[in-house]
Amino acid sequence: MKEMTEFLSQYRKPMPEWLRKFDPDANEKPNLEEVLNSRVVFYPACYDDGFMVTVFNPSHSAYVYLYADYAMPKEKWIEILHTRKLNKKKSDGHIICQTSDGNFRGYYELNHYDYSFDEIVAPEEWTPHFEYTHGPWNGKRFCRLSIFERQETYNESYGAERFALLYINDDGIKLYDALWGSKKYKAPFACLMEDYGTGGTYNTLGKGGHMEAIAKETGIYPKFMIFGNAAKPWYNTIKVPDVYGKSGGGWGYLRTLYMKEGEHKHD
Repeated sequence: MKEMTEFLSQYRKPMPEWLRKFDPDANEKPNLEEVLNSRVVFYPACYDDGFMVTVFNPSHSAYVYLYADYAMPKEKWIEILHTRKLNKKKSDGHIICQTSDGNFRGYYELNHYDYSFDEIVAPEEWTPHFEYTHGPWNGKRFCRLSIFERQETYNESYGAERFALLYINDDGIKLYDALWGSKKYKAPFACLMEDYGTGGTYNTLGKGGHMEAIAKETGIYPKFMIFGNAAKPWYNTIKVPDVYGKSGGGWGYLRTLYMKEGEHKHD
């Protein structure tokens, strides 16, 4: 049996050129096409859970994390990244996200960039599969890309030298439809589906939901899917054998790694 991160290490991949060459002092924003055509890990209805970075960053299997939650205000997200919320006594500048182990510890934010929703979604290029009526709860959408760099005191075994996290406070199902259901970008490398049933999600992210229906119709699936205990696995996915589940999120649900049937090792 292997831990999830150990298993994913066989999918290790070099850092994308755009990220390797990224200059935090340059005046230009990172090119969204390059960002979103990298290996993307997608987490809808994430709120402030850094689980996916915890799992994929040490394995060097992905470098771009797309987080989506329409309940997250911009001010709250900035506070989470920069106030050392989990450990108020910590004073060395480490960035800590709201997870049990402070998974951003050991990284600095080099720079961040704000984009408009239309820059990311390009509505003129997209015909929705469903009618979407859920937007940011406070009516103020934000789309922020943050670039993180590992501190010099840590080495490659700790995590990637750099990674990028794009947070969008909007409907994750709509984003899946707009970015991948439209076939605008390369399919995500992995997605995490967690159905808490606390009233925040209007449609299941597990089996039988809109997101699975979009994948079925378009044929665009993530290579890997991680399902929490409360989310039923999609119909054509199989549990990856000999890999331990990993607890995470606000409720500590066990999360299990699945793969689309028929997938091979290398993408």
